[in-house]
Amino acid sequence: MLRGAVLAGFSALLAAVGHAAGGGTLPDLAVLVPVLPLLAWTFTGTASRCRSLVGTTGVLAVGQFVLHNAIELLHPSHPGSSMLATHAVATVVTALALRHADRGAAALTAALRRVLPRRTAPPPADRPLPTLAVPGPAVPARLARAFAVADARRGPPVAC
Repeated sequence: MLRGAVLAGFSALLAAVGHAAGGGTLPDLAVLVPVLPLLAWTFTGTASRCRSLVGTTGVLAVGQFVLHNAIELLHPSHPGSSMLATHAVATVVTALALRHADRGAAALTAALRRVLPRRTAPPPADRPLPTLAVPGPAVPARLARAFAVADARRGPPVAC
């Protein structure tokens, strides 16, 4: 799930940066934050199920097209020919990131394990654990005798 969230955010960021680099405008963050990651999550999740690099790149290209149109609907601009090139670069970079995300996550995890403190190992068992003393059978017998001798008719006082 973390992998998908990071890739969706990365895809949305590349779409927005590619759109701005191609001569378009960026929408306000209040619009960009909820819309682009939601769309990017859909296309990144679909692309991760593709088996080939061509299929992954195709799905991501459609995703870039949808993200481009979403940005254009929110803030119309007149993009030039460089817009296609920047979205194509964003598609290829996202496809490579998607293909190598597992190795990158493993490398990041290994690096964090080297830096973060480790959990200490429990001390070795060099003696048995202490046992709790359980009352022997004499205690219930003493209680039984005490209850047998007690006056069973005793109760609360009766008001007259």
